[in-house]
Amino acid sequence: MTVPTLPSPAAKALATRHRLGGLEHTFRPESEVSVQEKYRIWFVIGSLAGIAALLGGGVLLWVKVHWGAAIFPLWIGVVAAGLVSRSPLFRRDLASRRLHLYEHGLVVNTSGSKLFAARWERVVLYQETVQEVIDYKGTQTPVGRSHASRLVAPGGQQALITHAYAGSHTWAPLIAEAVARAQVEKVWKLVREGGTVGFGPYKLSGSGITNASGEVLPWREVSEIAVRGGMVCVWRAGRTQAWAAPQAQLVPNLLVFLTIADNLRGQ
Repeated sequence: MTVPTLPSPAAKALATRHRLGGLEHTFRPESEVSVQEKYRIWFVIGSLAGIAALLGGGVLLWVKVHWGAAIFPLWIGVVAAGLVSRSPLFRRDLASRRLHLYEHGLVVNTSGSKLFAARWERVVLYQETVQEVIDYKGTQTPVGRSHASRLVAPGGQQALITHAYAGSHTWAPLIAEAVARAQVEKVWKLVREGGTVGFGPYKLSGSGITNASGEVLPWREVSEIAVRGGMVCVWRAGRTQAWAAPQAQLVPNLLVFLTIADNLRGQ
């Protein structure tokens, strides 16, 4: 778990305005290398000197030897310069960004000094997790995972939180669980009273689940609902092929959807 750190005055004021309660977690930007702040300037100087040496050496090879010999150092130098330009270690505006999770909502830097705030019971959450794999001779080996959470406030303001913030394996489920805790009871009450609730390509009601085509599958015919391979799959009893399988990133408040659907299916 992360230790809450003092938010900026602007973030604190925004949290107070939205009545977000106590601060529980703070996440900093992901850094490529762990460097203590007191050594940061030397790391920056050393990195810039290395890039300059690569580019300068490449130019000399191009002029004095052959352009083919210059391609590799020039390419490495350009790639390194691009990484540096997007690194929190070199840009204080990126390093100062924070993701603050509160008891009743969150505050996050979106771009530059802009801040986004929302309460858990009012926000709409879309989440996407991408698992990268290497397929070698039929054997798939996981090599990395990236995550993105898009939040939409009641007024239409949006915030995209990506793995640019460290600890996506921690903050992603924390956000999803907080939204579910704040919204499940209200949604469940609405469905129990005979209402229908939309979750993007799906609709839930006491009688069954409706897909994007408008087809209704009664709960007694639903054998399983699960997230598989980035898809939210619904299976009809006795069938091996999914009855519906939209992308998980299209289903808002996914954990709320899964909780309500599981409760209805278990009745």
